Amino acid sequence: MKRTLLAVLMVCATSLGAQSQIPRVYIDAGETLDAGNSKDKAKQIDFGSAIAAALVKKKVAVQVVTDPRRAEWTIKTVSSQKEDTTGTKVAKLAFGFGGGFTKFEGAIQVIDDVSTSVIYAYNVKKGNFQSAAESFAEHFNDDYMKKRH
Repeated sequence: MKRTLLAVLMVCATSLGAQSQIPRVYIDAGETLDAGNSKDKAKQIDFGSAIAAALVKKKVAVQVVTDPRRAEWTIKTVSSQKEDTTGTKVAKLAFGFGGGFTKFEGAIQVIDDVSTSVIYAYNVKKGNFQSAAESFAEHFNDDYMKKRH
């Protein structure tokens, strides 16, 4: 019984210690600008929420927090979206170019809150904001998080 209790305590202490090593990040996503002709389409995009979801989906070892004072890192974004005009869409379909009709671009920085240094930066061009967020999360995990220890 004592050995079991000791083993449980050691596992709990180990998992608590590992959890405290996970960096806390706050996502400060700027408004996505509409680079096309329509004024309100880009306002529907929540790139910050897409990044948070992508970090979870790609199992990046960070904890997303909603209070910037509790964060160790801040993720800042600047993004824009452009949707093809109706005429361009028709032309693409008529000439067999197909593909996506939307272009999403984003610039993302991960900043250390203490030193204010940029610890990771990423530029992305994709067909939509979800793909862009997932691409960032994957590259951030592979290029930075896995190599930092």
